[in-house]
Parts: sequence; structure tokens; C-alpha cells
Amino acid sequence: MSKEQQSGRRSEQAGMFHFMKEMGSALIMALIAIVYVIQAFKIPTGSMENSLLVGDFLLGLKFVYGAPFIPYSRELGINQRLPAVQKPKPGDVVIFKYPGNDSKDYIKRCIAGPGSTVELRDTVCIVDGNVLQLPPKGRFIPTLRNPDTKFYKPLYIPKKGDSFKPSELELREFLFLKHLVHQENPTKKVTAQYQLYLNGKFSNNVSFPNSNAGIPITMNTLHENNIVIGQIKGKKVFFNLNNIDNWTELDKVLKYQIASQFPDSDPTFKYALFLDGKQLDSYKVRYDNYFMMGDNRDNSLDSRYWGYVNYNYVKAKAFILYFSLNETTPYYMLPMKIRWERIGKLIRSWDGENPVPGVKW
Repeated sequence: MSKEQQSGRRSEQAGMFHFMKEMGSALIMALIAIVYVIQAFKIPTGSMENSLLVGDFLLGLKFVYGAPFIPYSRELGINQRLPAVQKPKPGDVVIFKYPGNDSKDYIKRCIAGPGSTVELRDTVCIVDGNVLQLPPKGRFIPTLRNPDTKFYKPLYIPKKGDSFKPSELELREFLFLKHLVHQENPTKKVTAQYQLYLNGKFSNNVSFPNSNAGIPITMNTLHENNIVIGQIKGKKVFFNLNNIDNWTELDKVLKYQIASQFPDSDPTFKYALFLDGKQLDSYKVRYDNYFMMGDNRDNSLDSRYWGYVNYNYVKAKAFILYFSLNETTPYYMLPMKIRWERIGKLIRSWDGENPVPGVKW
């Protein structure tokens, strides 16, 4: 091999090495950005209309609220975060992990922070005694809304250091505390239990009729997850009390059944919470919590249904729309399907009072 050929080969190898080095550096920078700086999100539902529309693609800033110190550490029960620029504040549009049994990310507007009290009276939202106006592009849909969310009695939002006794809470606050404990202890098993007392005596082994199946059941069997309620693709589906995020209707049915069968036994329900099988007599909150609500208030699954979002589950602050597609326009009309006017639109916070002059919503 001539010197010229050897020199050309070395030059080719050096060029390839330089290319791989540049590609590797770019990949590492991209991974760092994805893990610590930004999160991409697509709006799947109309819960934030008309502030955010179905088909909007946006970027959220992770570092604002403090990105996880180690990627995916929340799932491992490691709660350390990098220093935050700020904590979520009322008015921010926040990306967070759903606090119930679904593992998806949600996006809503924070309307109240730790230590605040939220109340709803029909279409009026009240935070700490002050009326919170609907955002400029928020909306109401005149539908038959859930009465439990249409008239929503005051709810206190827990702050770090607060303590609660599960057995002393009403059903709504008890279930919300269950979700809170799960968010602060993601690797541990959090379960809730109905406890039936008849004439002051613990009676979870007393049977009562099951009107649907025609067989007697007890409160214990409800918690054993061995009652078949159907089949999906040939596989049995079992009733699991702890997979139900909202017990409101179930609570009414159970209390009616018990009261009908034991009218003279002074039936009383209490609620018990267990962490890795150990009953919690009290629980001290380790992180601040937030109340999230969609701008489309009549068409939003939010904190009114499943309770507080713990700081441990907060992921990013919504920042900017980088793309938007009209879901109702077919793809063969692609130029018209793209909502060009929404690209580059900043996602605004809202203080619940008056629009900022000159700011385009």
C-alpha cells in the first residue's frame, strides 16, 4: 500500500471518528434535554378547551419545577429532584402524572396550592373565599354535570407537614388521602378498607345480599378481590375495590344494602388505610399538594374527582405550542389540517382576575 493510500485511509478513519464523536455528543445533549429540560406532550382530549385544543403539540419545561435527579427515579421510589426555579403556582398549566390507577400524564391548570381551600357553587369556583374567574378562552358546556362536582363543598389542600387520621375523614377526603399516600410512596402497596360496625361491633364477616349475583357476600369478600364481575377475551374480571378511584356510588349502594338488612343494628361505616399491610392511624404529609382543573370545566376529569396532585407527581410547566393539527380535517388536506396560527403560541398562566392588556390568548 502506497503512502498516499495509507494517508487517505487514516484521513477516512479520522473523519469517521470525528463524525461518530459529533453524533455521540449530539445524542447525549438530546438525552440530557429530554430527561432534565423539556417534555413533549400532545393534547388528547378537550378538557383544556379553548385554551388548548385537541391535536395541539406542546413542550413543557421540566427544570422549572425541578427535574428528577435520576431519570425515572419516581417509579423507583427515589424522590430527590434538582433545585426548582419555582414551585407550581395557581394559574400555571401543569403536566403531571395521573394520581389514580392510570399511569398516563395529564395536563390541567393549577387553581389552588398547598394550604388553600377550594369550593364550587355551580359555575362559580371559589378559592380562599375569592371568586376565580374562568380563563379568557375557558368554557362551560351546558350538560348534565355530576352533582358532586357541580356543587363542591369546601376542600382543604394539604401542605407539607400536615397530619391526618384516616378513620376520622369523610369519604371524599379519605379517598383523596389514599391517592396522596400512593403518590408519596409509589413503590409501596396502598390499600383502603371499608370497616362495618353493627351496634358498635366490628362486623366485616357478617353477610348481606348481593342483589346482582344473588349470593351473600361480606365486607371481607369485597376486599379479597375474588368476586367475578365479567369476562374480557375469555379472562375473568374480578371486582377490586382498590382499583376504583371514586367510591361515591358504591358507598351509597353499600350503605343502602346494610341499612335495609340491619335496620335496628345502628350500622356505621369507617374507612381504614393500609401501607404495605400496616394500618395507618395517622399520616404526615411529606410534600406540598395542588388542585388541578381543566379550563373546560364541564368536560374535565380533574382534582374534583380524584383529589390532590402531589408535588412528587408534578413533571413540567407547559410552555409553548410547537405544532397543531385539526383532528376533524382529513390528512389528504394536510395544509388545511395544520393550525398554522397556533404554532409558536406561548401557554399563559392565569391569575383568575383580569386578562393582561396586550397579551394574546
